[in-house]
Amino acid sequence: MSEDDRIARKRKQTRDRIAAAAHALFERDGYEGVTMEQIAAEADVARGTLYNHFPVKEAVLVHWMHNELEQDLQAVVEDYVLSRESFVARVATLWHGSASWWEHHRQYAAPYIRFRFQQVRDGMEQQASSDMLPLYVLLIDQAQQAGELRSDTAAGRLAHYLHFLYLGAVMTWLSGADVRLEDELCTALDFFMQGAAHTDGTARSDLRKPNDQA
Repeated sequence: MSEDDRIARKRKQTRDRIAAAAHALFERDGYEGVTMEQIAAEADVARGTLYNHFPVKEAVLVHWMHNELEQDLQAVVEDYVLSRESFVARVATLWHGSASWWEHHRQYAAPYIRFRFQQVRDGMEQQASSDMLPLYVLLIDQAQQAGELRSDTAAGRLAHYLHFLYLGAVMTWLSGADVRLEDELCTALDFFMQGAAHTDGTARSDLRKPNDQA
């Protein structure tokens, strides 16, 4: 193992330890009531070390949630998602498991969503440690090769479109107690497929300003 690999592994271990300590505090005292100083004390790290790894409390939460989501959905991906025959079936299966996960972590959904969109606003999207984007890219690339999805747009860009529809569904779910997350995710997937499904090129949406159209 190279020195860079050892440094990266040590950094991740520290980040994971801090996030686990923070989650214990969130569960005990409530997310809003926990401060960065308390997290540093619980994780037994200096405040400077904490801020070197996580600039704000939301970043700690996002790291913990990404770790948990990745671990909890791994079996779903390996046993169910990848065995589905179509792209729609694979994403629907993934999002079904994701909906159940969010139902059990609803108290963290609002700060998570706020921070994720703040990252995009501040140009920090690539700093997210891990989420479902790499899996989306894999599934979309496979679907493009199979002719299920249009191939004139890079898989990475389509993955971002899909991911923000996903986040939008979670936001809608948070807006009212009578909203079912799984229903919103189904709608989001339908919207994605209307724009991303493979066509002969004659059914493209045109979002130019009206006075720009021929």
